[in-house]
Amino acid sequence: MKLPPSEVTSRPVYLPLAPELAAGRHWLVLDAPSMDEVLLAELASAFAPVAERLQVWSIGSLQPAMGLGPVTRLADLKAAASALAGQWPLRVSDRLCVQGSEPFVWSVFLAARELGLAESQIQLAHAGSQRRRVWCTHCHGFTEGVSSSTVACAGCGRELLVRDHFSRRHGAFMGVMVDAEVPGQRPVREELFP
Repeated sequence: MKLPPSEVTSRPVYLPLAPELAAGRHWLVLDAPSMDEVLLAELASAFAPVAERLQVWSIGSLQPAMGLGPVTRLADLKAAASALAGQWPLRVSDRLCVQGSEPFVWSVFLAARELGLAESQIQLAHAGSQRRRVWCTHCHGFTEGVSSSTVACAGCGRELLVRDHFSRRHGAFMGVMVDAEVPGQRPVREELFP
């Protein structure tokens, strides 16, 4: 299920991943649970022109990815950050391409930015679940895997309204207390993000 376009301009827009032919090294980081055969075949076709400069990393086990070449399986996001850090020195011509759930791609994005990659060197593409990571504007904690319009904050327990406003700094959607203005007045919780 694809959500309708948002009128909130902070909401990321994802385009299909594509290598930059004039660039140097390419890393393709994939969220295995979000991938299917069709998507893997599309990626193999898209990245074929840079196959000799491509390293493919998967968080979790991927089905055999015909045409993508060898895939290095990494245990978790921390291992992906370590693998990227091991590629020093990073160059201006390097490119990082990430595909998976929104929390996944933004976790990799934030780790890459900390390592020194510029935003222009990173491409993100969404695949799989629409579940959201929510950042609480009250306690500054995160609640993962949110599928509903409201959620109890994992940090402070407040009932949060999951806004469509996305914070690139936090890699998460913003959550604000649902009844801050009228205590006790809460909207009905709806399942919106499968």
